[in-house]
Amino acid sequence: MSDDEALKAAQQTMRRFQHEVRTPLGQIIGYSELLEEELEDRGAEDLAPDLHKIRNAAQRLLDLVDGKLRDEKSEGAPALPEERGPTPEAGAVAAAAAPAPGEADDDEEVARILVVDDDPQNRDLLCRRLERSGFEVASARDGIDGLRRIDTEDFDLVMLDVMMPGMNGLEVLERVRRTRSMSELPIVLATALAETEDAVQGLSGGANDYVTKPFDFPMVIARVRTQLASSRSARKVAALARQLEFRNHFIREALGRDVSADLLVELAETPGALDLGDERRTVTAVVVDIQGSRKLADSLSAGEYVTLLRNTLSSIARLVDHHGGSLDSITGDSLVATFGLPDPDEDDAARAATCALACQLEVPEINERNATAQLPPVELCVGVATGPVVVGGFGSGDDMRFKAIGEPFLEAARIEAQGASGEVWICNETRARLDTLAEVDQERAFEERSIHRLLGVGGEWLMSLRARPEG
Repeated sequence: MSDDEALKAAQQTMRRFQHEVRTPLGQIIGYSELLEEELEDRGAEDLAPDLHKIRNAAQRLLDLVDGKLRDEKSEGAPALPEERGPTPEAGAVAAAAAPAPGEADDDEEVARILVVDDDPQNRDLLCRRLERSGFEVASARDGIDGLRRIDTEDFDLVMLDVMMPGMNGLEVLERVRRTRSMSELPIVLATALAETEDAVQGLSGGANDYVTKPFDFPMVIARVRTQLASSRSARKVAALARQLEFRNHFIREALGRDVSADLLVELAETPGALDLGDERRTVTAVVVDIQGSRKLADSLSAGEYVTLLRNTLSSIARLVDHHGGSLDSITGDSLVATFGLPDPDEDDAARAATCALACQLEVPEINERNATAQLPPVELCVGVATGPVVVGGFGSGDDMRFKAIGEPFLEAARIEAQGASGEVWICNETRARLDTLAEVDQERAFEERSIHRLLGVGGEWLMSLRARPEG
């Protein structure tokens, strides 16, 4: 046998010795404490002094064993904090934090706990203490039995012994964590006092916490309650997230369009905002069109053309969301966005104009992605128009959708068609609403009105096409 093998064998022998010597002493202490509490409950304190003597004698013997083991393990080296065991002060703090035995929070269901331990006395003692603290408790005789019960029954927490024959606690932990997260099923390891490596390995493998033997039961109960509270909170957060996603999906389906995150929050907080009714609103529409799309479609395969459209229009959709607009529709190579629904705001036109400029400034980055995919560059034309729309429910039955219908959408499309690649054109009404914020350099007669070429928006939005690189 090599020196390494001999050392490993000696360590295993010492490990078994620790477990076999310390376990019964811990059980004597634990049962003494349990009997003292039961005598106190029954008003028979006259027998308590004898139990005190038994418990104190077992504690002194345990201290002697621990001291001897520490001396052999490290010649005069100070014990690690984990090796000193729980202090009376720590137990007192834990006891003060924990509810009285038999009590449970009125607004919470009684937690169901599984105790997995191969030692019958350890199982019995831990089950009794947990039951006295108001928990519903089941037990398993070893790791395999524990896995079977976890797979077939519902538990809120598992107390898992580390040292067990056959399948040890760390192996059980690894199997459980394949399918159950730390928040779904908290696991608290029970380990021998000197075996800090068990705790480190267990925590890195997915254990929520660990307790040491012999148990400081007030501390055990406090840690169990902490993990149960954390698990309940995590489940509530997950449930709220599912409810929010369902609500968001419902709102998007009801409106028949994508809605920005800010508007979803507003709709969730103000359910009445969803009842748009049949009425007139003033909105600002933005139409973005990919120039030369037909020629691009003829020169690319179907897959390449779809990729190009996706690269371009998904980037524009993100800009719409970022500036607080809602995506009305994507038709072929064009995207239509609305600013002013579900509730109008004084800055709708400014946000829409800023978004239109941002779309043109985004083109170089879009083309970088297209080049990476060996696709040709794209050019955009953008039109912006403000005006009244009719908002109401259109369709029937399950196909009923709230939609905005009106001149701004058509006008923005016509204005976009009058511009050249890289330009943003706006209508008279949008220009008037922007007032001094707008930087325009051209005006053109259009359908008995005027349209204006927009170069920038000032104020808090501060967006300008002059900032884009030449070429």
